[in-house]
Amino acid sequence: MTVDKKAFTTWAHEFKDEIILDPALESFKATLDAHGVYETKRFVLRLSPKNHDLLNSLEKDGNFEENVSPEVFQAYSTYLHETIHWWQHVGSTSGLMSSLSYFAQSHSSIAELRRVLASFGPKKSLFLWTNKILAQEGDKAQERLKDANVAVNNALDIEYYKMFAFNPQRNAQRIFEQTHFESIGHGYSIAYGQLLGMISNTIDNNFSIIPNGLEWDENFARLNKDKKEGFYHGSPIRSTRIGLQAIYEGQARFIQLQFLNSIVSEPFTCEDYRGMGYFEGIYGEAFNYFLELSNSPWPEKFDDPIIGLFLLVCDLSINPTRGVPIDIEDFENFITDVDVGRRFVNLSLAVKNMPHLKTSVKVYSREEYLSISEQLVSYCKYDQPLEALDIIRTWKDSLPDFQSLMEEHKTFRFKQENMPIRIFLSHFFSFCDDKLQSPEFFCWPGIRIIGQQASEKYQSLWLKHLSLFGDRVDKPGIYPRSRAGIEELTIKQTFTDFYAYIVLYDLTLQWILQGGPFKCEYQWLYENYSQEKANENANSIFKQAYGVNLSDFEIVSK
Repeated sequence: MTVDKKAFTTWAHEFKDEIILDPALESFKATLDAHGVYETKRFVLRLSPKNHDLLNSLEKDGNFEENVSPEVFQAYSTYLHETIHWWQHVGSTSGLMSSLSYFAQSHSSIAELRRVLASFGPKKSLFLWTNKILAQEGDKAQERLKDANVAVNNALDIEYYKMFAFNPQRNAQRIFEQTHFESIGHGYSIAYGQLLGMISNTIDNNFSIIPNGLEWDENFARLNKDKKEGFYHGSPIRSTRIGLQAIYEGQARFIQLQFLNSIVSEPFTCEDYRGMGYFEGIYGEAFNYFLELSNSPWPEKFDDPIIGLFLLVCDLSINPTRGVPIDIEDFENFITDVDVGRRFVNLSLAVKNMPHLKTSVKVYSREEYLSISEQLVSYCKYDQPLEALDIIRTWKDSLPDFQSLMEEHKTFRFKQENMPIRIFLSHFFSFCDDKLQSPEFFCWPGIRIIGQQASEKYQSLWLKHLSLFGDRVDKPGIYPRSRAGIEELTIKQTFTDFYAYIVLYDLTLQWILQGGPFKCEYQWLYENYSQEKANENANSIFKQAYGVNLSDFEIVSK
């Protein structure tokens, strides 16, 4: 199946897509001026009305007929691009931590928040309230405010971790100047500890197999006491030029272009794509940095092995293994082991020092993935990627609660308690299981779902791991995706319950950190939106969790 290059070029010049990844944002841009968006706090994949219309002309299984137009292929490439963002957030260890850290900002402090209500009544925000009390009473108020401080500090520690991980160059100085900021190492240790707590509560209550973050405290305290860089208050912040945001975008963009390059009658050069604007801004930052660090020239052809190698470096970078699923052994190098930006730099420098790897990606096979990965991570003293995936497989074989979770995943009927956490963990584990068998597909999917390297096996994997929630062209709101073999009523109920939790997490985080009255702005969620109904539903969800109405809160002034 090929598409005429001239026809494709005409439409491609109109192209634009966008992902919103800044964790500091509380609201998200509409998609009318963008071809696609994955929203990281709403967990929904959106497409523009134009792309929806184009994709509706395809069969539901994504099979391409001979008469498919260039516009449809372009629309599908955008859909692929945004699906890769879903994969990043549900299928990589860095993305899982990013997604669940948003849950953890509320989930981790529910007991403390309820005690604050019992002792002091409803105050908003806790951040402003505790600051005001401490300013008035000094350190003698610390013990009295212990529960409130835990909630505030947990939320801020994770927020600082996300800001640094996503864009260290932009945010390092900003977070360094924050009164509540401790250190980068502290933020990462808190985020990983919260992630392990959520995993433990779901599949291994006694930490019988998974690492126990509570056992790390002594070592992190030692690093703090010894003034090890990155682990004490006031430590200089060593930041890389790029972080998760640029690497995620670079990975998604090049996978998208591999797909497009597989279907044009006469392949484009890299300069062709550059001229069409595909590498502008954040979309080209990671690749440019990779070429600079690895001492590699810009490739002429898009099938150059250096592009396949770049995607492999992205894959290894966004999947740190220490902390989860492998326990920490070298605490001094914890940040280097898990920070995605640092991993990207180290792996790119490894390419510079092993230049034979620049031509080693030829057929995009499992064997190439394993061989090149082994050389890169051995040079950097990182763990083998499949070793981590195999450890997760042993969890499945050894933990009855793990097996129960995966049965929920199969039936799409999840237990009510901590449902969003259960949904994300089950999808992560399913992703890991399939990646253990076919790492080449998840590293280079753009050339595996179409063209000569496509197969029924890869098509099945693609369809299995599509996003859970999306929008529609014919009506506002978001909707669950149909799932083969699952009744629509079950899908709808899981969707409803999931987003009730998302509303609760949003309101809880507002309570902890945001000044002013509660904002029940959920136009993005409902088809037939009524602000009165949204207020009523939000209040009901919040009261069920905490026993008070949103209107009961005293709004604390600065």
